[in-house]
Amino acid sequence: MTTEPRLSDYRTHYRLDADLIEDPADLHPVRSASERRRLQTIRRFLRLQPASLVLDMGCGSGWFAQLCHEVGVRVVATDIARAGVSGARTRFPEAAQFAVTDAYHAALADNSFDAVVLSEVVEHLDDPAAGLTEAVRVTKPGGRVLVTVPYRETIIEHLCVHCNQLTPANAHLHRFDDDNLRQLLIGVGLQPLQMHHMTNKLLELVGFPDLSSRWPYWLWRGADGLLNGLTGKSAFLLLVARKA
Repeated sequence: MTTEPRLSDYRTHYRLDADLIEDPADLHPVRSASERRRLQTIRRFLRLQPASLVLDMGCGSGWFAQLCHEVGVRVVATDIARAGVSGARTRFPEAAQFAVTDAYHAALADNSFDAVVLSEVVEHLDDPAAGLTEAVRVTKPGGRVLVTVPYRETIIEHLCVHCNQLTPANAHLHRFDDDNLRQLLIGVGLQPLQMHHMTNKLLELVGFPDLSSRWPYWLWRGADGLLNGLTGKSAFLLLVARKA
């Protein structure tokens, strides 16, 4: 039995981790191509019109905000870490209005966004329902909330380089599958619309994202979907829901 103390202040941990967020331009080609496909998929599932207003809650590198900006979508991009938001603004200065906010208290107006995206965010929250309740609050009636999470992740603890305390790998606190993610969103008053598995782990291992980077999106998605259906080895789960 371990005697190492476990991390409890995850907000501080995330602020420190923001200094380590990689610039998309510096990613390995396979990872870069894979991440681009994942973000393209999120954008397509939102089905947004030009001039729609989107909240990217937990914006990370800012890449998703940039992809939305490229098709005329207006974005407010937020994160808890000042260093992370500053880095995203430096990389993509025209992509969004960037702001430092907490997922539990966004300090944004009620019913103000056509869509809210939490991409690889919910698994980090010690209280996912509270974070999603805040996302619902700022979404317009009839608007969409889109969540992506790692699929059936095995969470392993290790000693954090920042604080020398036991911390789940990547600070992921929750493991999700189709059912518990759907129930989580229903529990905060959302109506699930579409669920999608993406990024096949076996194809990732053989470098498929880079090899197929010039393929049209529909062809890549077909190959990825086929392998996910055959193997059940998707890396990510996406769920789109509507605010009543």
